[in-house]
Amino acid sequence: MRLAIIASATGTLLEWYDLFLAIILAKTLSNQLFPGGESTYFLETLAIVGASFFVRPIGSLFFGSMGDRQGRKKSFLLSLLLMGGATFFIGLLPTFSQIGWFAPIGLLALRLVQGFAISGEYSGAIIYVSENAPADKRGYYTGFIQATVPVGLVLSLLVVIGIQSFMSAENFNAWGWRIPFLTSAVLVFFSYVMRKKMEETPIFAQMKASGNIAKSPIKESLGEAKNWRLMLMIIFGGNAAQSAIMQTAQFVTLYYLQRAMKVEEYTSYIILAVALLFGAPFFQWAGAWSDKVGRKKVIYLGILISAISIPLSFYCFKTFGNPDNLTTPHPLGISTVLGFIFLTFINMVASALVYGPMGVYVMEFFSGRTRYTSMGFTHNISNGLIGGTTPIVSEFLKANLMVGAVFAPYVGLLYPMALILIALIVNPLLKETALNKD
Repeated sequence: MRLAIIASATGTLLEWYDLFLAIILAKTLSNQLFPGGESTYFLETLAIVGASFFVRPIGSLFFGSMGDRQGRKKSFLLSLLLMGGATFFIGLLPTFSQIGWFAPIGLLALRLVQGFAISGEYSGAIIYVSENAPADKRGYYTGFIQATVPVGLVLSLLVVIGIQSFMSAENFNAWGWRIPFLTSAVLVFFSYVMRKKMEETPIFAQMKASGNIAKSPIKESLGEAKNWRLMLMIIFGGNAAQSAIMQTAQFVTLYYLQRAMKVEEYTSYIILAVALLFGAPFFQWAGAWSDKVGRKKVIYLGILISAISIPLSFYCFKTFGNPDNLTTPHPLGISTVLGFIFLTFINMVASALVYGPMGVYVMEFFSGRTRYTSMGFTHNISNGLIGGTTPIVSEFLKANLMVGAVFAPYVGLLYPMALILIALIVNPLLKETALNKD
């Protein structure tokens, strides 16, 4: 189990590190890869970064079919190499001044490769660990995979902050931003070496020995109406809301502090990083707790808390973060920073309660024959196509939806809050899966 967790978790950590780097450095990428400044091309850069979410459902069918037919190990070895390679080459992209519009096109192509690869990475990691774990400790062991989300973001923030502290802002914007992408090669190498040592999961090995391998996993997964009904229930019963909650607690918060409240960039990074650092253990704990009380109860509690904590925290960000409506970056007092860290931490705990058990919860709905395909497709529709686009949809709403001055700062929350409210209604209709031994 130790090898399975380390090998799986490092690959998933790389997944989040890659994604978070592109989102954190979206402003820098817009300055380097487009002809104008951040005010003109920030939204376009964020759309390119988010484009990877749209290809994930397609990738999930490719890697899911491979995982169900040829084995879990082969599928997420390939996804690891594709994902890591794309991240590395983002660090080598020429700028707009060097190759013109081929620069943003190159970023788009590499982000699509990342999205395609990521679609098989996460599902493969959850399935591999689950199928090696005792049935009554699946939440406990997969909780370590779930905890890679805050760890990945903390790591990316620390790398960015560390590199910025060793060079001038001019040098970082000119070439220093490439270093975080290039250093991902270390994680790729370590994870690949670990995964090469792994054996196939006992469940897949047993299916292979008995000849119970699905010949057409995609057809079996998507060919029946009852499966579609189940997948839609899972998607809107919490899986899409889970992604929206996480994206809001992390990136919508970050952009809101930086762009709407004009908080100094360094301060906003510190607020998010400290909240994540303290919130990280709750992701694994929530998975373990779900083994004892059930997945649904833990997930529903997190959704309920987020329905209250997210709008309350953004109200406080506005009230105390920029009461004088300053239009230039400004510092915050120590008490305000500590208060914002606490508010972000509460949102992070809500995220942990929903996300901690979510991977194993979705997996347990599907049988071993088509588990990789069914889980991967469901997860990537939810976390990619719907919930994963929360930052870009929020930014789009803020830029284009006209509302009264009182509600204008909060208009970006309409999308995540809608997914949260839908989940509160649909989640009770789903069954409990914690006792599923398959």
